[in-house]
Amino acid sequence: MTEIAIYGAGGFGREVNLIVQQLIKKGYSYHFLGFFDDEDKSSELGKSYLGNTEKLNNWKSPISIAVAIGDGKVRKKVVERITNPIVEFSKVVSPFAIFNDIINVGTGSIICAGANLTTNIKVKDFVVINLNATVGHDCQLENFSSVMPGVNLAGHVKLKECAFVGSGANVLNGVEMGENSVLGAGGVLTKNLEANKTAIGVPAKILEK
Repeated sequence: MTEIAIYGAGGFGREVNLIVQQLIKKGYSYHFLGFFDDEDKSSELGKSYLGNTEKLNNWKSPISIAVAIGDGKVRKKVVERITNPIVEFSKVVSPFAIFNDIINVGTGSIICAGANLTTNIKVKDFVVINLNATVGHDCQLENFSSVMPGVNLAGHVKLKECAFVGSGANVLNGVEMGENSVLGAGGVLTKNLEANKTAIGVPAKILEK
């Protein structure tokens, strides 16, 4: 029996808990313990609130953690703060996600219900693929990249580390998003986006600061 908990007690954390409960019903040997969050959630969650990062770093028994935070840059910082050697990171994949081929999913990644992945896709570590997103052939999603609900990634798309694709956005065939880049909700990205840039609109254009 694997003791599992979720880091992140917000809305996405609750959604990931739904996946965990569905997996338990499917026969996975998980025992759900509750939520960690650096914001004190004890008044909302009662005993289901397990404490902050310090509490997790002093946890005495083996535990598996799903980091349920939508923003990849924040997700990365949280993972880097978890230093307890007995903590493992959970890969949480909804039984209602669609896999059309054998696809390896990296450590700590979360794939939500309705996500549809086709063929020859690489999903690395701590990636989030949210509800009803589609990921086309030969895509590469690097560590801490984030795909929000309703996104469409065409074939041969590459998301570099901490790239973020907002809800309902489209990334066209062969386009690469650089490290820490952001495509705003509903945007259509037709050409490569440089690292640390934000693009919005149809077609998406770089947002000048």
